[in-house]
Amino acid sequence: MDSTLSGTDLLIRMKNGDEQAFAAVYRQYHPSLYVFMLRYCKVPSLAEDLVHDVFLKVWEIRDRIQPELPFAGYLYRIARNHAFKTLQRAATDRSLREQILAQLNISPESGNPEQLIKSKEYDRLFHEALNHMPPQRLNVFRLCRQEGRTYDEAAEILGISRNAVKKHMVLGMRFIHDYIFRYGGISLAIAFHLKNYFPDGVPSL
Repeated sequence: MDSTLSGTDLLIRMKNGDEQAFAAVYRQYHPSLYVFMLRYCKVPSLAEDLVHDVFLKVWEIRDRIQPELPFAGYLYRIARNHAFKTLQRAATDRSLREQILAQLNISPESGNPEQLIKSKEYDRLFHEALNHMPPQRLNVFRLCRQEGRTYDEAAEILGISRNAVKKHMVLGMRFIHDYIFRYGGISLAIAFHLKNYFPDGVPSL
């Protein structure tokens, strides 16, 4: 292939099914995308698998590529979505979860995220997320999650409906989860997910 081809030319050729162009794009973006994925999962072998999955997805949907637009942003958006889906799968896939936790010296047998929950990084991100929440949502979270109040009790204290309390809790939990995932990666987000959605233990397969 002509080495003088620009990025746009490569994308056009890849969009049209040129496998050599795809290989050139792969070589160009693989190193930085691998570092990006490693930041999320902290497991080198898993990061490499995720990168491979992302490029496979790009090839499968290559007809959607718009060569005139920045390709890097498109690629990293696909990558982040795939990393998030992997996190969701890790919540119920025991082998995947154990692979990630074992890499961080968390006992696979216990399936207990407490070691991660106690880490300074987790604590920092958790409190940062709380500080970014709207005041009313933060009040609901503290009453229901930290003080153990029921939705009805929180509604009475705050003078709002039970449905409003429930909505604030759902949105608050989602925001904290996404914040920890975005800045702490898959491992810490798994810890939050298991701690808050499965408080009585890790779900078995």
